[in-house]
Amino acid sequence: MRLYLDTNIILGWFKRMMQKERKGEEFKIPRVVKFVTSQKEFDLILSNLTKVEIIRYLISEWGCNLESCRKAWHYFIESFEIEVIKAEINFEELEEICLAIPTRKKTLINLLHLQIAKRYGFWFLTGEKELKEKYSNYYNKILTYKELRQLLS
Repeated sequence: MRLYLDTNIILGWFKRMMQKERKGEEFKIPRVVKFVTSQKEFDLILSNLTKVEIIRYLISEWGCNLESCRKAWHYFIESFEIEVIKAEINFEELEEICLAIPTRKKTLINLLHLQIAKRYGFWFLTGEKELKEKYSNYYNKILTYKELRQLLS
């Protein structure tokens, strides 16, 4: 199964890494990351959009410089053998989605990820149940983390 991961699926790993580096807290791989990376039947995919979101988070929340952000990103990608794709966005299609379904600004980034998953035919794994409920008519290969766990139980 080719799984395109929403940023919220991996963000906890970066948060814990920074808590370890900056506050000396014990580093434990978040449950969701541990689970998806341990499943051999999954091909895990992220995009350049995800990379930008993670870099923005590390800079704005932790005051990291660009070099350390890139280092953390590459360490994460290499540690878990995750494929990173260069995503292209169809803005006209996004306009049509926003016209058909009222969309909050925060949700727009999720729609960009959803469009990427749709373009490549990937399953989109998210932590946001509302996204699946609201946008399943646009693309129906959306799974929440909870649903994925239930599928594999």
